[in-house]
Amino acid sequence: MQLRSFLSGAVVLFCVVASRPGAAQAAGFALNRFEPSERGSDWFVNDSLDLRGWANLAAGVVFDWSYKPLVLHEGGGTEGPALGNVVTDAVFAHSGVSFTWRDRFRFAFNLPVALYQAGDDRTALAPATTTPQGASIGDLRLAADLRVIGLYGDVFTAAFGLQLHAPTGRRSQLTSDGTFRLTPQLLMAGDGEGLLYAAKLGFGYRPLADSVAGRRLGSEAVFSIAGGVRVNDLFVFGPELYGSTVVTGGAAFSGRATPLELLLGLHVTLAKHWQFGSGIGPGFTRGDGTPSMRATFSIEYAPDVCVDPDGDGICAPSDACPEVDGVRTGERRTNGCPRGPEPESPKAVQPD
Repeated sequence: MQLRSFLSGAVVLFCVVASRPGAAQAAGFALNRFEPSERGSDWFVNDSLDLRGWANLAAGVVFDWSYKPLVLHEGGGTEGPALGNVVTDAVFAHSGVSFTWRDRFRFAFNLPVALYQAGDDRTALAPATTTPQGASIGDLRLAADLRVIGLYGDVFTAAFGLQLHAPTGRRSQLTSDGTFRLTPQLLMAGDGEGLLYAAKLGFGYRPLADSVAGRRLGSEAVFSIAGGVRVNDLFVFGPELYGSTVVTGGAAFSGRATPLELLLGLHVTLAKHWQFGSGIGPGFTRGDGTPSMRATFSIEYAPDVCVDPDGDGICAPSDACPEVDGVRTGERRTNGCPRGPEPESPKAVQPD
């Protein structure tokens, strides 16, 4: 019933947004390159693939501030002198909900809202890029994921995902392309005795046929990777490298067409249900949407679901032998495993 309601709502939203006249849209495009992971992840951009729970709900908000995400340069490239900042500062709030079903499926949505954007008016140099003013809603992101291999906490877990961005934002505010965007992707994650990693590879179909200060927009290859450590099952700390590159029009891996950022983040879990995070990092290229610096903060409600296949009372991520009834030892290598045989006592020496 819940799945049917979710799909029905998505169809209604598609019809409402698709019916809006395209001529009413001003020039502009979706500038913000920060796409937060679904709620409950141990990372900001990548996904830890925690799809536990028969019917589990997580919700939260992620804030991000970016400095100089759109700078115009002489000649339309990235090497010439800077002509001004179309956007100097931008603050977004990403509100989202994710719903996990039967330990394998996940449905989610994320709505970005530009709380503040400011910059220099450079419409005389680039009429297609206007400095946004005031608050504005961005493009609503709908997502569906299917776990195909592994469980949360295993050395390797993989899932297929699909994201749909509906044009609920405004091009004049640089929060939307004014068209639907579709991104199929492969998600991977793992936990090797407290050493965590995650990765994502996808293709972003971006049908907007437009130019921004001399650069053609187009469909993109999307990629990210993360690695870090988990401490005391409460803290996750590590860097995330993420970016994209336009693969149409022969612009792949050129400077302006390849946003690339690094984010060093920390997540902490409190009371098993609440998760807080903060991160900061630089942009490595001058791609459109890549800031000189980005800072993030998140607060999420993500109930800790205990999956215990062997019924020994030890949750699978902490159980070194998740398929065999065992005992709690507190040691990562032996926790949840059966006790070994008791050593035999030495036989008494019989007198002659």
